[in-house]
Amino acid sequence: MSEFVDTPFADLRIPCSHDGKTVLAAIAPLCESMKLDSWAEMRRLADDPDLRELVKTLPDREHGTAMPTLPIGGLALWLDRLAETHADTNLRHRLAILQLEGFPTLLDHWTVRSEGALNIVDAATLKRQFRRLQSQISSLSDALKNSVTPIEQEILRAQLNQLCQFPIVPRSNGSPVLERFWETVFGRMMDGTDLNHARRSDRFLALNFRHLTRELASAAAPIELTAELRSELKKSRYPYFLGVRVVNSRISRKSLRCWVFNLH
Repeated sequence: MSEFVDTPFADLRIPCSHDGKTVLAAIAPLCESMKLDSWAEMRRLADDPDLRELVKTLPDREHGTAMPTLPIGGLALWLDRLAETHADTNLRHRLAILQLEGFPTLLDHWTVRSEGALNIVDAATLKRQFRRLQSQISSLSDALKNSVTPIEQEILRAQLNQLCQFPIVPRSNGSPVLERFWETVFGRMMDGTDLNHARRSDRFLALNFRHLTRELASAAAPIELTAELRSELKKSRYPYFLGVRVVNSRISRKSLRCWVFNLH
């Protein structure tokens, strides 16, 4: 989506757009609604190593201008840091309301807009996932403050950046092969079959194809891991395909080559 959409955010309305993966919220109108100096906040964002890489400028065709935006995961981090930076009690209270009420209303709005698309998760599930995400972002942000080595900071910063790209309203790519695969995989996992080799199984899904082939062979409608399916899996948006990596498996307790997906 290239156009901006007037989007409810608690009792505010802010322009938002969709880049095919997540919702991007316009920064300046949100600053204006909170009576903040948008230029000062843009400078603050530019000086913040965790947020500046997330700022994406999109053309606002209606007004013929460019509009800096943040993905809503990044927006959650920014609002957290605004509360730490500004001492004004009224503003801090306002920010707490936006964190608590703003994101649920935004998620509801964008879920309704996607009714014509096939969604893997509904609005209630998406909001639960986002609440967990807010907690994870806050924890990583706190860990960054206490990190002492550049390597540790780099690792934490990479994890934080990934969380801030939280996908909103995952859309099917239209592949029946892929849809059937995920229905089968998640169905088996809900039945108690342990397929996820990731240590952080709440955030990531790591599938080893040799193990998966054995498990799916006993399914009511067995699925073959064909070249076509592998190609479609690389395009998967939910779970979001991250790459093929060597994983320290929590199932076999050894290193295995796995296809890794982000569950958020």
